[in-house]
Amino acid sequence: MNARPVIFSLLLISLTASIAAQAPQTPPAKPATKPPAKSGVRSQASSAAAQKQLDASLAEFQSKPDDATLRQKIVALAKAITPEPAIPQPAQDTFTQASAQLKAATTANDFKNAAKLFEQAAVQAPWRADAYYYAGVAYARASDYDGVKRSLELFQAAVRPGADFGKSEELKRDLDRQQFEQQLTLTMQKFAADPSDAARIEIIKTVQAAKFQPDPSEEAHGHYVTAVALMNAAEDNVGYEQRAIEEFNKALLAAPWWGEAYKRLAAAQNAAGQYAGAGVSLNYYLLTQPADARAVQDEIYSLKVAELKAADQQVKKQSEDLRQKQLSDQRQQTQSAVNTGNLTFEGIWYDASTPKQYFVGGKDEPECDYTIKKSGGHWSISNHCPHLKRSIDRVDSQAGQFSFRLTGHDPAFPYSEVNVTFALSPDGQKLDGRGTYYDKENFAAGYYSVVWVRRP
Repeated sequence: MNARPVIFSLLLISLTASIAAQAPQTPPAKPATKPPAKSGVRSQASSAAAQKQLDASLAEFQSKPDDATLRQKIVALAKAITPEPAIPQPAQDTFTQASAQLKAATTANDFKNAAKLFEQAAVQAPWRADAYYYAGVAYARASDYDGVKRSLELFQAAVRPGADFGKSEELKRDLDRQQFEQQLTLTMQKFAADPSDAARIEIIKTVQAAKFQPDPSEEAHGHYVTAVALMNAAEDNVGYEQRAIEEFNKALLAAPWWGEAYKRLAAAQNAAGQYAGAGVSLNYYLLTQPADARAVQDEIYSLKVAELKAADQQVKKQSEDLRQKQLSDQRQQTQSAVNTGNLTFEGIWYDASTPKQYFVGGKDEPECDYTIKKSGGHWSISNHCPHLKRSIDRVDSQAGQFSFRLTGHDPAFPYSEVNVTFALSPDGQKLDGRGTYYDKENFAAGYYSVVWVRRP
């Protein structure tokens, strides 16, 4: 971050010694066309009394220049005098010397010396508001923020009613900005060393409290523009959303107070399904006090729902993955047992499906049992039941599963093709499977469970 030097428009107007030394000019009095009113006489008498007290207090103040109460009293007395009291010659001379010093100053020490001369002029004439003001200007050029603050407070106390405060307010704003930038630099150094959530929040709150919005650095701006371009192309490019998220995060490391970058980051995270991260980014965005805070808060609530749904889907997926793994392990165990000769699909089996649909026979009909054999590397299934309605083909065994196809027409069951897949039970005594039946257009029309039991 580049701290901007204090540039005062007032200093562009030449602070020459001759101009700075000019005493306020009192306009010439217009001839009276009628005797002054009695109130005017009283006013003159009041001013004379105030002038007398002013002279006495001023003499006392020269020996006690740190007496704030006495300074306030002198300023109040001066404001009660009309026209404004004349500036004593010593004060004018010191002011002229201070102006010359300010104009010639090049170092912080030079500017501080000029400020002290203006303060000396203010001791010699405490009601001279511009002496305090220029002391503040000199302190600002020396980066003495406490001196500027003190001088501006004295200026505002001394300036007469109706005077223009604009220049002092401008100086105060510039001072505040410098102090803010100095503080921001320190917090950014802390953040660079430890980019924690607490440090990020501190920076955002620092910016919001100062009411200054620093411009993002060129580094931050570059990452931001890259991220936006990646998001615009994300629809046609796999992985661009994640790359955009990374670029937004880099931009926010360089400019942690940048509200719009947090909002764009949240949109990218939402598109990538990172709902929790999007909620965090929007909460940072809310700290920047945006105009659309209400809509953003509602979006955060919606993200929480999306996060819950995603979590539920993840649990379901994990459960299904586990089930599939268990089935796969079971098939592998069965196939391993088959391969070692402990278990086999070969044998005589009867249908124990409930309800019965596509197979004949049963426990009490051994004449309709199904015989599975393997010969010459080929599997076959035979059944000699007289009321067999369907034929069996495409018999195969792979990865611990046994499969075949039923074809043929049975008026009781209108579907002409059924594909069956069996898995052998761990004890080798049962075939558990599923039949898939197809319609005339060869589309799967439904499923049912099939169970065969080995005939003892």
